[in-house]
Amino acid sequence: MHTPKQQELLAKVEQLKREKKYSQNEVAKVIGISGTALSQVKNECYPADPQSVFDTIANYFSVKEKARLTYTEIDYAPTSVSTKIYDIINVCQVKGGLAAAAGDAGISKTKAAQKFVKDHPTNSILITVNSCFTSIKSLLKIIAERIGASAERSRDELWFSIVKKLSDGMILIFDEAQHLTLKDIEVLRIFSDYFNDKGQTLGICFIGNIETLTRIGSKKAEFAQIANRTKQRKLYLKSEIQRDDIKKLFPILESENKEKEIDFLFQVAQTEQALRGTVNLFSNAYDNKNYSYNGLVAMAKFMDIAV
Repeated sequence: MHTPKQQELLAKVEQLKREKKYSQNEVAKVIGISGTALSQVKNECYPADPQSVFDTIANYFSVKEKARLTYTEIDYAPTSVSTKIYDIINVCQVKGGLAAAAGDAGISKTKAAQKFVKDHPTNSILITVNSCFTSIKSLLKIIAERIGASAERSRDELWFSIVKKLSDGMILIFDEAQHLTLKDIEVLRIFSDYFNDKGQTLGICFIGNIETLTRIGSKKAEFAQIANRTKQRKLYLKSEIQRDDIKKLFPILESENKEKEIDFLFQVAQTEQALRGTVNLFSNAYDNKNYSYNGLVAMAKFMDIAV
């Protein structure tokens, strides 16, 4: 028989399932236990002491409850840079082919991509690249996993599996694209060419640091096919951040007429911290219950942010 506390924890698990539309295995994985263990404790047939499972569940929700008490960043702000990157992604989807939006770290490139996928959930996919993608097959496997294509063993069968799952008018967005190799980019180009040959479109948009744009727009022979098919190449710098962007990111400051605080955060955004570092600074000051001008300055000093 479950104790009242255990019943409460299981109710929270069910609520999380409903809110996130998770399967039982998915919700168990998020919490940090196996789907089998969750099923067994629910049905009171766990072969060992179930308290360890309930402790894991309790610890998970404890962390989440504490997180809810901290500053919550707004999902998306239409800043001067993020709106331009959003537009590049949009045009890439409409026209197909390749596009690249690159620039300084922390200027809302990823936020723009996330917003676009949220607005176009049925025909856009965002994949964050990392240095583990050292082979074409590893890249194909992550694409297949994201679009629900069958994970074939051979590289050519995997490629065809992905092609069959993709459709006219889709766009694949690759964040942190500086990690992609030349061969990776070539494979992605061929996906786009495949649809173009059929009179259809598939957009491939690369988002990353300045190196991304340098390589994709290179005049070297080995990059010629890529450069010729890249319809947009845009570079954005932190110097383009505007004071109004601070107001959009922190509406609480504008509503409270904290002009001095907005000016200070704008100064921070002009440094290497950019917008991401500015959000981190404000978040820490807010959680410290002092986001006044003096509170922001003190937190900047604590975080070793030079303004």
